[in-house]
Amino acid sequence: MSAESQPEDVIEASDQAETEAPVVAKAVETWPLERVQAAVEALLFASPDVLAFRAIRKIFPEDEVPTRLLREALAALAAHYVPPGRGVVLTEIAGGWQFQTHEDQFEWVQSLAKTRKEDRVTQAALETLAIIAYKQPITRAEIDAVRGVGSGQLIRTLMEKKMVKVVGRVDLPGRPFQYGTAPHFLEHFGLGSLRDLPQGKEL
Repeated sequence: MSAESQPEDVIEASDQAETEAPVVAKAVETWPLERVQAAVEALLFASPDVLAFRAIRKIFPEDEVPTRLLREALAALAAHYVPPGRGVVLTEIAGGWQFQTHEDQFEWVQSLAKTRKEDRVTQAALETLAIIAYKQPITRAEIDAVRGVGSGQLIRTLMEKKMVKVVGRVDLPGRPFQYGTAPHFLEHFGLGSLRDLPQGKEL
């Protein structure tokens, strides 16, 4: 059948097919090794437990971060944290990975744990500290009135822990001390200033 004798709709379909460009799938680019390494390092740092490789694998899209690239990133990280000169090492444990303190630095980690233990505050001391924090400057008699019991020893303990300090005196018989929070109070609770204390509905 000649082109002249073909139906018009067949001719139009043929012309359309000739003019349409073929659809080409866009190639997926894989991540650079440095980007994968940085992301994996952040995950390991944030994880309190051993992070299994399969858990890491699930986080990243396989077409952009193939398994081979993940293993390369872990190997590169492990090599990066090899002593000497490193306080932590990246260790493979039972099919997973975890940052651990190097054994040469263990004594310093023990000292930190001891310091944190000494920094612990009892429930009664926390109650006293909260009263001081929200009502400062405040006298011991005023604290006792709020709590309903004596707070002298608790105030001394909080002063020893450098969370409370004397901020002034009241012009009354005996000139009683007024107490307020010390800078270590903000550090201990991760506050920038007293304005960051929970207010109203936040309590």
